[in-house]
Amino acid sequence: MLLLLSFLTILPYSFAQDTDRDLKQYVQMMNLKGLPAPRPKNEALYQLGLRLFYDNQLSGKNNISCHACHSLSGFSGDTLPLSVGEGAEGLAKNRMQSQGVLIPRHTPALYNLGLAGVSSLFWDGRIMKHPQGGWLTPEDGLNGPTPKLKNIADTLDGLLAAQALFPMASPEEMLGQGSTLSRLEAWQAVMDRLLNGRLGASYKRFFREAFPGIENFNIGHAGNALAELERHHFLANNTPWDNYLRGESKFMTERMKKGATLFLSKASCTNCHSGDHLSSFGFQNIGIPQIGPGVKDGDDQGRSDYRFRVTPLRNIALTAPYMHSGVFSTMWEVIDHYEHPIRSLHEFNWHPKHPNYREDLKLDERPETMQARIKTLAQNLPRHLDLTTDEKKDLYCFLMVGLTDLKNQADLTVKGVLDEIEDCSPRLIQ
Repeated sequence: MLLLLSFLTILPYSFAQDTDRDLKQYVQMMNLKGLPAPRPKNEALYQLGLRLFYDNQLSGKNNISCHACHSLSGFSGDTLPLSVGEGAEGLAKNRMQSQGVLIPRHTPALYNLGLAGVSSLFWDGRIMKHPQGGWLTPEDGLNGPTPKLKNIADTLDGLLAAQALFPMASPEEMLGQGSTLSRLEAWQAVMDRLLNGRLGASYKRFFREAFPGIENFNIGHAGNALAELERHHFLANNTPWDNYLRGESKFMTERMKKGATLFLSKASCTNCHSGDHLSSFGFQNIGIPQIGPGVKDGDDQGRSDYRFRVTPLRNIALTAPYMHSGVFSTMWEVIDHYEHPIRSLHEFNWHPKHPNYREDLKLDERPETMQARIKTLAQNLPRHLDLTTDEKKDLYCFLMVGLTDLKNQADLTVKGVLDEIEDCSPRLIQ
């Protein structure tokens, strides 16, 4: 009897060793490492970025800031399926469309976008490095190795800084509905309001502290400051998974390890969510339903053929809803979709009336666009995953807890994530 009890005591530990061994083999094979630290914080630049992030003067009508859609207290998003632009009111779950324009895509999360390895930004990847040097953006004047707007292009210190410029010059987002200003005119107007407006003296001092020795500032300097804020405020590189990759196995529960092993193997997630960021930063069509106005006539083909940027996954538990159209409100729905994407697309149900919008978010159910989405599905997207109920729980645990930064683990309790399944609690990793 004593021998049997000893065996039963050892058995779970043996299984845990097997899980650890298998997971470490996949980690080694894929050469995965914990995310790096960002470059050292420039405090003066960060403080300038913080002021700019909250300042309505970045908008053409002085009525919207970056914080309105990318809330500092709301995990970099607005919690809505589709974003709402200039003219909307409130923050996070209380953000209402009001007189705002309905933006056809979900507000992207900002976590870790200032770290090395990020090669594309926006859902359609319209901010990238130019293959011949310089930037590749929607503004031709910034692009390539010999840009016309050389003073701005040369000032920008990275993709995140380049990205920060474009909402300010979008009539639907921040510039103001009906505006006919060119991007350059919009950017010059922003800098004029900042440096010569009611807070001009203060802003001149803040810019000089952030950029010592420079007197002539352009919108690129503002972009760099916003990027510095986002780089350090929206940082999630201290997750249980990152610690595990650095050799600290105690930060992952057995269930998280099983989920990570599934992620790297049977579930085929790394077909797209590869590398240290768990994103290739490429573009894939995974058969996501379309709601709202779309980019054109109720449809949105993304970069082309319904391909959208592969999302990095740190702090994914805090940034629901998911996908370019914000159609999945929980990670369970995401997992179910991946298990059988064609069936999910055909059987998707959506209620068009949403309390935060003044107009209905209609689902695109046209046979021709449905067929086009299916016809162009990514070839490396599994058409059917045979996951058991326990495997789904394991995968959920890894995604929702294993990839959440330790400083944000308490937020999982508030969101009810830890009520879903057993052996998936941050209390186990303290």
